[in-house]
Amino acid sequence: MTRREAKERTRRRLLDAARTLILAGGEAGISASSVAREAGVAGATFYEHFANRDDLLRALAEQLFDDLRTELAVQRREALQAPNDEERLRQEFRTPLEILSASPDLFRLALWVRHHPGSPIGDSSRRLTGSTRRDIVAELVARGYPATTPAEKRRLEMIADIHIAATEVMAMGHIAGRYPDVDEIADMLVLVTRGTRLARSWRDQPVTAAPTG
Repeated sequence: MTRREAKERTRRRLLDAARTLILAGGEAGISASSVAREAGVAGATFYEHFANRDDLLRALAEQLFDDLRTELAVQRREALQAPNDEERLRQEFRTPLEILSASPDLFRLALWVRHHPGSPIGDSSRRLTGSTRRDIVAELVARGYPATTPAEKRRLEMIADIHIAATEVMAMGHIAGRYPDVDEIADMLVLVTRGTRLARSWRDQPVTAAPTG
């Protein structure tokens, strides 16, 4: 093993140790010394890899969120190649459901700390939400949604937030066991897009409610 490989393995051990401690007791109980002890390395070794506790937590969060954004980018590209293929759209929704449910406690923590200023994981969670919103808006524009006026751009951001919120709620339902079938959840999320697809015809026109009764 080269020195570089050994260093990378130690870094992974520290990240794995931090994940273990978070799952056991939350973000507040994490310290440089506790992570080093859990990883089985000297305290000084911790600082060869991370500047401090917050630097470690930020790296841990970004590891999860970067993987998620990378995978979503692949699915978006494939969906855009066949914009009328609903199976590709379903896979675009399956991907975050599968990734988030693979790390349920970190996902719950990321949601909880999103509204707590000063949390490194919360900061990463907010950045991911903003990046995901921009990515979805870009995809909607590529699909032909109008985006030439401030009102149209605002509506696309609203649609993006609807999709993000729906996906997160469904992921929590899946993790809790209420919605065990990922394919069924993906079908429901595709159904949500059928409503928001109506925005393709909005060309800076006022939004009016559908008639009732």
